[in-house]
Amino acid sequence: MGRPKGSANKPKMQTVGAKMNTNLQTPSSLFNFGASKTGGVNKTAAGAYSVTQTPSFFYSPELTTESWLLPKSRQEILKWARIFFNLEPYVQSIVIMHALYPFSKFELNTPDKSITEFYTDMAFNEDFDLFAFILQASLSYQKFGEAIPFGNMEKGDDGYWRWKKFVLLEPELVEIKHDLFDEAPTFELIPTEELKRLVKSADPVDQERKQKLMEQAPEVVAAITEGRNIKLDPENASIIARKTDPSATRGTSPIQCLFKVLIYQDWIRLAQSAFAQRYIFPIELWTIGDVANKIYPTDDDLEKFRGLINQAVQNPPFSMVFPPYVHYEPLSTLGKNFPINAEYDYILDQLLVGMGVNKNIVLGEGPSFSNVKTMALHKLMMIYKVTRDEFENWILYKFFKPIAEKNNFYTTDGGKKKLILPQISWNKSLDIEEQEAERKAIQDMHKDGFVSTETLYSKFPSLDFATERKRLEDEVGTIWDKAGGKGRLPAKAPKLSGPGGAGGGIGLGVEPPMPIEPGEPGEGGVPGTPGMPGAEVKPGEPGAPPTQPGANTPPPTNTPPAPPAAPVV
Repeated sequence: MGRPKGSANKPKMQTVGAKMNTNLQTPSSLFNFGASKTGGVNKTAAGAYSVTQTPSFFYSPELTTESWLLPKSRQEILKWARIFFNLEPYVQSIVIMHALYPFSKFELNTPDKSITEFYTDMAFNEDFDLFAFILQASLSYQKFGEAIPFGNMEKGDDGYWRWKKFVLLEPELVEIKHDLFDEAPTFELIPTEELKRLVKSADPVDQERKQKLMEQAPEVVAAITEGRNIKLDPENASIIARKTDPSATRGTSPIQCLFKVLIYQDWIRLAQSAFAQRYIFPIELWTIGDVANKIYPTDDDLEKFRGLINQAVQNPPFSMVFPPYVHYEPLSTLGKNFPINAEYDYILDQLLVGMGVNKNIVLGEGPSFSNVKTMALHKLMMIYKVTRDEFENWILYKFFKPIAEKNNFYTTDGGKKKLILPQISWNKSLDIEEQEAERKAIQDMHKDGFVSTETLYSKFPSLDFATERKRLEDEVGTIWDKAGGKGRLPAKAPKLSGPGGAGGGIGLGVEPPMPIEPGEPGEGGVPGTPGMPGAEVKPGEPGAPPTQPGANTPPPTNTPPAPPAAPVV
């Protein structure tokens, strides 16, 4: 068939909306299908066959989806650390374990007994307990990556300086500046909104509190009035930081490295929650009508059924009677799988690695520490020792050293003044096996006479040397003193002497021990060892005192006198 007259080169298309130009031979066509006037191929491949050129993919760890969600400021980072510590069981359990395990109660020892008592009374009293404070500082160290202690030093009525109180400052409220050429950092406290309101308030009750604050800390009121931070005395403020960079001024929370993993865990948890909600509340599909029998409901029928179903659901229990062309089908997740076990295993592995432990330590599973000492346990013990050493340095040089300098506690060694700082003796060893081996060695040394009894008792924190000595004296000659028919204890125990004072120290009202009268057994040392203090020296031996009538008569014993020696022929 021929083409209708007048229809050549005039293709037509029904259009809806904007008019489309379908003339392929017009250069101004809206759509170029790649055919030129000469019938050649358009090398530019324009129109429907165009190729889009995209730039190469650029990657940066700061530009990923999770990175955009991460906190940027220090306040936000610490806020996230608080939230995850409070909500994540593994994070909280591991952080508390790291905070508490390295420490135990400890004793202080110095060459001067009076200074030892002074230090002990200052560190452990009714108002302040240094051990409890160290535990709280350790928790802040493990949670936020730093602990910022601030103390208040006062001079007592006896003329000696003491730490009156110690508190931990919130890391979010402290700014620390450390210039390159400054030796000590500068601490500044950011005023809280409550302090600002108190200083600016006109309420009579607040005015009374403000007056008291001005008397105790006028610098605080002046700083808030002038709109600046409160400068803290570097002698009273210090920081124990977990630094992840040698040049860092502040510490880094160990929880921060888990932020991306914890975000991913929240996404998995949200997906799991949606899956569970769909199981409990399925989508209800109501089908009304029958296509096979050509039964089609009208809009009015659908609206009536919808109202009836809603009314029934809102007033349970209910029963509905429908014709056979009404069908109900719940669309639930029943019988469907949501594979998350592998995802949770990955998340748990990342959490344990980030916190430096394994699952057996957290849950208490697997072999005991004394049976198997794996590399992981050795690593954990070494980390705990480093943490304990860091806090021990703070105790010595930030807690006791300022007090020793203020009170002029020193001794002279080789013509040079040396501050008297206490030696810290921890009651609990980080390595249980090492502690047991040390006790066994001390017992053997005491048996051979190389270690005093007081040193031996110091290795058993539950035993008090003075108390046990008194009890042993009370048991002499009693039924508890029988061991194989012989006395278990000596007839007379040597007296206990306190440690002597060091040169240059202060007395603090404690007099040194009086000199021993000639003829009395010496005090201290290993009893019964010739040439040592406390050894019993018989008359006639070198070092024996002159015998006086009625003086130093030894008490009678049950030992029969030795037979007279045979005459020499």
